[in-house]
Amino acid sequence: MQLLALENNLSETAFVKPRTDGDYDLRWFTPAAEIEFCGHATIASAHVLFAELDQKKTIIFHTQIGELVVENCVSGYKLRAPNYTMKPLEICTPIKAAFGETVVGAYIVANNLYVEFLHSEDVKRFTPLSDSISDICAQFDVLGVSIMAVGDGVFSKYDFISRHFAPVFGVDEDPVTGSAHSAMAPFWADRLNKTELIAYQASKRGGILHLSVKPEHVYITGEAVTFLRGEIYIPE
Repeated sequence: MQLLALENNLSETAFVKPRTDGDYDLRWFTPAAEIEFCGHATIASAHVLFAELDQKKTIIFHTQIGELVVENCVSGYKLRAPNYTMKPLEICTPIKAAFGETVVGAYIVANNLYVEFLHSEDVKRFTPLSDSISDICAQFDVLGVSIMAVGDGVFSKYDFISRHFAPVFGVDEDPVTGSAHSAMAPFWADRLNKTELIAYQASKRGGILHLSVKPEHVYITGEAVTFLRGEIYIPE
């Protein structure tokens, strides 16, 4: 699986295996390593099962972090993800050096660092340096960094926007990061005093996420499309 992910050279490659109980095992690999949770590749996996393999019922994936449930709804594919609580950090000199003076907050959840910028345009214009991000990850013992800001200016139709970087995993910038929204959604729900949010990930490709925050879970709804059908040949 790791070698296939390396050949694909995408931010993540998902591998799905049917179980005897009707559910599925699901694992994700970047070009460099296996990861424990990937939201957008979960929705993409569900899309393949629903749209290409005629799966009818709600899908239950068994993963490293437990069960992930995906429903096929009119508005898109709805993933029931964990609800993670951010812990605030001091905005120290290394964070300011890596992300600039417009940083207004820093937070951590498990293996991810979150850096809050003052404006959405600050997030959009930020130019990441892989070595600098890698140094920050090593210093705070995390595997990735998300930058975020409230939706304002040209992004005012969104509640917040973000970007995500994981050079440790060979992913300079992730196109859409569902797992990071398991923490950002509760954070912004509390900040904005609302439980239904629309988020935009301002990567080169971009992605819109509809979020519903509950006490135990975050429901992430997004779309997926089929862009390729093919076969993989594995040497004996």
